[in-house]
Amino acid sequence: GGIKGPLLLLLFIPYVFPRTAESVPSPPLTLATNMSGSEGKEMTIDIQMEEGEPLGATPNDKMIITKVQAGTLSEGKLKIGDQILRVNDTVIKDTHHFFALLRFAPPCARLLIFRDEKKAEELMSRVHIPADRERNITRRDGFSYELVKMTWKAGGPKLGLGIKHFQNRVLVSKTDPGSISEGCLKIGDHIVDIDSQPVTDKDVARGILVKGLQAHGEVSMVIERPETMEAKHWTQRALMVQAVQPPSVQMNSDVRDIAQKERLRLPSKVGKQIKSILGGQKRPAAVAIDDRQFGHVIASDNEGKNLRAVKK
Repeated sequence: GGIKGPLLLLLFIPYVFPRTAESVPSPPLTLATNMSGSEGKEMTIDIQMEEGEPLGATPNDKMIITKVQAGTLSEGKLKIGDQILRVNDTVIKDTHHFFALLRFAPPCARLLIFRDEKKAEELMSRVHIPADRERNITRRDGFSYELVKMTWKAGGPKLGLGIKHFQNRVLVSKTDPGSISEGCLKIGDHIVDIDSQPVTDKDVARGILVKGLQAHGEVSMVIERPETMEAKHWTQRALMVQAVQPPSVQMNSDVRDIAQKERLRLPSKVGKQIKSILGGQKRPAAVAIDDRQFGHVIASDNEGKNLRAVKK
């Protein structure tokens, strides 16, 4: 009789699964400075650690160590300026990835680092802040602190700096390409002081900065720079806040009306000669004492209540 009905053919095609992103070796995290003839070297450092024990080293977004806390695992092993490339042979993507890798590193964290002694000395000179200027700093978690120098020459690059103030902080809002500001400041930097003078107002800061550059050709500044994602988010929000903000204490409507009337009245007095209260007296000066007592109730918390009389 033959085969009746539809014929189903199954075709098997071999499929080769692609390698996952994790299985493809990634190049180590590098800095632009490392690619331009830096004379540093890579080295491996083993740090014995227990679960939950902090490393004691703070890296920035480029995984360069900016702080080593005394008495921690990092002291004597890591240096300021070291760039961490791998943890236990895993390439580091960012700071969050780095600290996540450290959680699973015990009992030993094997760190592949890039160390450049010359650049480390430069970074040390920036992060080491003299004691007299350290007093101007209120340190916050997630921020690094540096002492930077800005130099200027007549006929050279322009200042190219934009700043704004927020909550008594002077923040860098703009650095023009090719300007002297671009070389030492970043958008979001908080200028703590200029030549040892604390600054909290943008106009005051600009005046000190310009006068210092014109007089000496250079100024030094203590800056607070956001390093963690939380700190950068706070800084971005601060830079987005409008310059004109409502007052922290809202005035009552009657007070606002009085203030508005006074503002409108002031221009009418401009240029008018004010009569002196000291001249033109025909009689000898005398003091008159009025012992009458006057009182005016501004507000009371006993509205609708009867007060009990007390003895005077």
